[in-house]
Amino acid sequence: MRVIGILAPIVTGCAYEPADEDVDTTASALVSDATVYTDGAAASGWANWSWSSTVGFANTEAPLASGSASQIKTTSGSTGGALSLAHAAADLAASDYDAIAFDIRGPASSVRLHVQTLAGGTSGAQATVPVTTTWTRQTVKLTALQGTLAQFGKVNWSATQGGQTFYVDNVRLVAKASTRSATYPVAPITPSKGDVVTLSSSESSYAVYVPRSYDATHQTPTRLLVWLHGCGGNAYGDAWATSPGGTQSWISVSVGGRDGACWNMGTDVPKVLAAIDDVKRRLNVDPRRVFIGGYSSGGNLAYRTAFYNAKRFAGVLAENTGAFYGTGSSQSASIAAAAWKLNIAHLAHTGDTTYPIATIRSETDALRNAGFPTTRIERAGTHWDPDTSSSGTNYDMRNDLLRYLDGAWVAPL
Repeated sequence: MRVIGILAPIVTGCAYEPADEDVDTTASALVSDATVYTDGAAASGWANWSWSSTVGFANTEAPLASGSASQIKTTSGSTGGALSLAHAAADLAASDYDAIAFDIRGPASSVRLHVQTLAGGTSGAQATVPVTTTWTRQTVKLTALQGTLAQFGKVNWSATQGGQTFYVDNVRLVAKASTRSATYPVAPITPSKGDVVTLSSSESSYAVYVPRSYDATHQTPTRLLVWLHGCGGNAYGDAWATSPGGTQSWISVSVGGRDGACWNMGTDVPKVLAAIDDVKRRLNVDPRRVFIGGYSSGGNLAYRTAFYNAKRFAGVLAENTGAFYGTGSSQSASIAAAAWKLNIAHLAHTGDTTYPIATIRSETDALRNAGFPTTRIERAGTHWDPDTSSSGTNYDMRNDLLRYLDGAWVAPL
């Protein structure tokens, strides 16, 4: 028996880390969020105006913020020496921005955050920011810093002692908005569209592909496919396999934690749920259009997760796997656990000896009889077949399953 995962060509990737369907929840922002620094350089329009400090903009000393390739390292020459990032072309309207958000670490101490105009005008207000040896995400309201300033052009982190070293990353200005999408992420990232990148949840790493259609302002809820590889597969390869690109309308997430191995039905559901929760923190995911799927062992875990957490999913996409067989849960227990009758599309290959077609027909018939809207798709082939121009494991998954992501499946409120 040979059980392997769906694999795409291996491509070197980068790593970074950090509604109701009929309701218009788009935000009306005064301006967009502004990136100030990320991964090695100040953003366009921003410059280093630091004083009494040695500053490195592409420092790579460990530990880096999760997913980052570099950071700003600042060592003060004296108390009050500062890292200063300036919007050198012109001051910004304080009324446009709600907060300053950034990651920070260093030897246990604190820094003082304050803002100034480009000409050096200051409000006298500042916030004391704790610094610990592990990275923390800090969000400081601009109202705590601006005082009577109507404009500001510099964001400053001042040392509280001479010789102090601290590291800063992922700096952005958070825009004020009259309304925000109800699903606007609480820790938004700048998406790397059209590429697979690796992020980490509290349980495991996961690979994510953000389509080119994604609204980079994070105002538009977007469909999410969560896919689980088979035995011997890996998250990175399957993220590519489930992301044809082009006019793709969904974010693809492939959960890690079992690369090169099979899934454990009894312990791995938390890895799946944690990845979903984490990507929702970073990207605007439509909570009623989250789909879960997988191949072989990954399909088993997809079914196991979906039945026992049904209201979190609009439907299941499964290939060469079992709805009950191999899941560690009986047919009666799985059906009884489902809080609603999920939509299901199950692709089976008639020559598959790992999940025999007779078993799959029996299981999908049982799902239909229990009231689950179930489509069984049968294709010629075995458990794993290389792709040709008209067939193969990946080919059939892309052509027979992914089309359901643009359909009418919606999870209940």
